[in-house]
Amino acid sequence: MLKPGLLVSVSVHSLTEKGDGIATLEGRPLYIEGALPDEQVEVQLNLVKPNFCQGSLVRVLQPAAARREDFCRYTACGGCQLRVMNDEAQLELKRRLLVDVLQAKGLDCPVANTLGMSEPFHYRNKAQYAVKPGPEVGFYAKHSHQLVEVDECRVQAPVTTEVVQRTRAWMRRCAVSAYNEATHSGSVRHIMVRDGIHSGELMVVLVVAEAPSNEALAQLVTELESVTGLASLMLNINAAVGNRVLGPENRLLWGKELIVDSLDGLEFAISPLSFYQVNPRQTEVLYREAMRLAKLQGNEVVFDLYCGIGTISLFMARHARQVIGIELVPEAIADARANAELNGITNIEFHQGAAEQLVPRLYAEGVTADVVVVDPPRKGCDAALLATLAEMQPERLVYVSCNPKTLARDLAWLCEHGFKLEQATPVDMFPHTMHVETVALLTRVKDE
Repeated sequence: MLKPGLLVSVSVHSLTEKGDGIATLEGRPLYIEGALPDEQVEVQLNLVKPNFCQGSLVRVLQPAAARREDFCRYTACGGCQLRVMNDEAQLELKRRLLVDVLQAKGLDCPVANTLGMSEPFHYRNKAQYAVKPGPEVGFYAKHSHQLVEVDECRVQAPVTTEVVQRTRAWMRRCAVSAYNEATHSGSVRHIMVRDGIHSGELMVVLVVAEAPSNEALAQLVTELESVTGLASLMLNINAAVGNRVLGPENRLLWGKELIVDSLDGLEFAISPLSFYQVNPRQTEVLYREAMRLAKLQGNEVVFDLYCGIGTISLFMARHARQVIGIELVPEAIADARANAELNGITNIEFHQGAAEQLVPRLYAEGVTADVVVVDPPRKGCDAALLATLAEMQPERLVYVSCNPKTLARDLAWLCEHGFKLEQATPVDMFPHTMHVETVALLTRVKDE
């Protein structure tokens, strides 16, 4: 009889979307964090339900060829689910995930090898550390609100370790309290670090529920101003109850209010609240692939839908006659317009609003596109937007996706309404996680 605490030996056959190993035990799935496909493992059962079980990995009896030594000692963090899988196997896994969801929708097209990083570490340019009384600084554990104290993180910029250590030392020395979620009292809630990977400029944002004294803040400046690359030290006020990291109010403590980073020769101004790609190096890879598939000749009108701060729009504008960007979030559109001005790009216009409302309106007014780029959120494209694109019939449609399942759903619909799926390329934007980004190309089916 299966019960919690029982030790069992099982063979792992696949992974969940969260990266947990799946074995079959008495006809029901057994989920095991840290186990890889093709492994024989010993597991202690933690949870036994009629339809599934969960267990903890005790030891690997027969390792998979893809297994490697874990590179992180903070195993409870849960941020990097594929830490024990080697890089080559990760890239093939992500390609296979994409192939499987496309085939499940009856879609058959060439799927390229996953575009990965030569050095898949220290790639994140934005770190958000939670702070709790102690003070304790780190990340929340998987599926919980329990803080895992972290001194260093292999996927964050190395300088974040120094910033966290210095800030924690400052809190202790100056008796600056951490925010207590239970009592809604105290000061420091988060430490955010934004790193201009190409520019070398660093922004540190101290997120507080209530501001420390001016004397304490002056000592924070003294503590951090010698950090290599520091260009901006900001105080963000977030007094709201809830899990939102940043509040609406920013105060400059030292340096400048904005830092600048570049993507493929384009400059982008970054504030504490700015939307900006977390992995700039792979963002360049992703957007260059989108550019390659778009095949712009210089005379096209391009729609960039769900354009965010205009990164793809600016990439495309250098090779198109005109680009029209559409984005729902007002702050992102403000950043997009500022970035266009910063780069002296004038053949571009940005509209704030929902793509599913603005694109039909533009089309009704006679505004059409030769090439359309969509980069929707995880839920995919709205049905009204897809219907308008099917009616508009642009020559080429480049779909950038962060969710293979909704991508496959939308591609299948488009292929039933006048488009042909030509190819898809997975891109590894977040190494050591199950996340896979994709760039897919559809072309208009020509009338016979």
